[in-house]
Amino acid sequence: MENILIHGQISGQMNRNHIRLYHRTRMCIWKQWKKTRTKVKNLLKMGVPEELAYQAGRSRRGYWFTTQTVAVNMAMTNERLIRSGFYDLAKAYQSVHENC
Repeated sequence: MENILIHGQISGQMNRNHIRLYHRTRMCIWKQWKKTRTKVKNLLKMGVPEELAYQAGRSRRGYWFTTQTVAVNMAMTNERLIRSGFYDLAKAYQSVHENC
């Protein structure tokens, strides 16, 4: 019984780390797009509606806050980040511990 509880705690912690890691990844990408023009252009390329792209690109809020907006999350989904080469920790953990 104790093993199941520990597995659940570790799984929950891994899930929180996974969410934080992808948020941090989005923030680093957003920070690399230094100019407003670049941010808007890249968001539009990724299929974000024009109004949302301009709102996010011209935001004067910090990187961490801005990467929680709808526009950035719509542009940089977890699937898109994984396809571009980022590692999915949650799936890796589940594949290793699926029989526990």
